[in-house]
Amino acid sequence: MRINLNQLLSSEKFLHVYTKRTGENSTKLPPVAVELHWTSSCNYKCVHCSYGNRRKNSTRLSAGVIQSIIDDLIELKTEAVYLSGGGEPTTVKDWQRYAKKLIENNIEVALITNGIAIREDSYDVLRRMNYIAVSVYSDDEDEYRKITGGNNFSKQFLLPSLIKAENNKVIVGARCVLNGINYRRITQIYRQAVSSFFDYIIFIPAVDYEERGVHLGKKELEEIKNILKRDYDQFDSSRTNIDSLVKRDIHHYETVDYRKSFTNPPTFCTATLLRGNAFINYDGAVYLCQPHIGKSQYSIGNINETNFLRLWNSPMHAQVIEKLNREFSQGLCKNCRSINFNKAADAYVLNPIDLSTIPRDPFI
Repeated sequence: MRINLNQLLSSEKFLHVYTKRTGENSTKLPPVAVELHWTSSCNYKCVHCSYGNRRKNSTRLSAGVIQSIIDDLIELKTEAVYLSGGGEPTTVKDWQRYAKKLIENNIEVALITNGIAIREDSYDVLRRMNYIAVSVYSDDEDEYRKITGGNNFSKQFLLPSLIKAENNKVIVGARCVLNGINYRRITQIYRQAVSSFFDYIIFIPAVDYEERGVHLGKKELEEIKNILKRDYDQFDSSRTNIDSLVKRDIHHYETVDYRKSFTNPPTFCTATLLRGNAFINYDGAVYLCQPHIGKSQYSIGNINETNFLRLWNSPMHAQVIEKLNREFSQGLCKNCRSINFNKAADAYVLNPIDLSTIPRDPFI
């Protein structure tokens, strides 16, 4: 099965949520997609890690709390769950059992992993997932060790051939964070990922959420632009995101004021207002957008104290939405995929399109 990355990443997939939920009582809507950051522990110490400071406390959700979350998400009929960031999700005991329960209750599951802790007895549940995004670091072993501090160089490219050995529809993609060590090898890393049967590879310039100085400097960004210009014909734009990288001047997110793309000045964040996402952190705090994870003033509550069912659509939930709407209308949001969801909704209002041509994807 050949994957078109442009279609997979398209912000227009949000329009299915937008058209279905607009006009409904938003205070009764469940989350569409939930990211579970259930541990801060990781088996690597990547130099570019955007959770570097938060990871040091080795906090994780208890088995009882994780089970409670899963039960609540099933009851709410949440459509999709990411097993994702903070630390490495596959280091949590019984992660396969949790994933299987979600899948068996009609919740689609995606995994973002470095793949190092995955064993053969996990392959069955992996093949039942919607997609798996595997972190790759370099095609050069010395660079790999410098970036990760690990010694599993060959393993980073093995997972696609192992779990796609049987006839299944799981999408296995690669994610490579471009940092000060590997950025010169972007072309070689792309070729290695394609030859290793990854469906696609996304390159992400290091995002400095914690302001630790892990982002690329102007010199490095300019060098990447020159490499991509030189090697452009070696990339298949349906399997990687270099076109959008070039468009954004080699930044993960747009650097211009997003409000300029709207027909009218935005007064609220549609994705937040329609309760599209929840992010559950390893310390129990629940957030509504990724860039604010770890900032207590944006938390709607803590699942170590109150279960998710009571936090979601609570008065505190409404207060945080109001705060986020103010920030969005003032152009203060950054590093958030919901910005493009809002743009898609704004464009749709001006010029409606046939949504039957847009594959439905609950992983917003």
